[in-house]
Amino acid sequence: MPHFTANADYEEKNSQPLRLEPGAMVRTGPADHTWPGWVWASDDHGRAGYIPEELLEKTGPGTAKATGPFDPTVLTIRRGDRLESLRQIHGWHWCRNGHGALGWVAGYLLRPL
Repeated sequence: MPHFTANADYEEKNSQPLRLEPGAMVRTGPADHTWPGWVWASDDHGRAGYIPEELLEKTGPGTAKATGPFDPTVLTIRRGDRLESLRQIHGWHWCRNGHGALGWVAGYLLRPL
C-alpha cells in the first residue's frame, strides 16, 4: 500500500454526511466539476454529500440506488501525519493514520514518501 505524508492541516466541517448501505435510495444532483467521478446525493433524512458515481445505479430522473456501501468519513489530518492509502477513487484516498483511524483524504493534501 502506498504511504504518504500530509502536506497541510485539514478538518471536515460537514456534520451530517451521507453514509450508504447497498440498496439505499438517494436523490442525485450535479456532478462535482472539481472532482470528476463524484456526484452530489442526498437522502430523506437531510444527509448529503458527494458519492463516487460508480457506487450509484440510476433508477430514474434524479434518483439512484447504492450498489455498495459508502463510508463518508473524512480523516482529520495535520501537516506531517504519516498515512497509508488503502484505496484511491477519483483523486481521493481512503487512508489509515498512525493511530488506526480511517477516512478519506484529498490527493492534493498528500505527498508520497
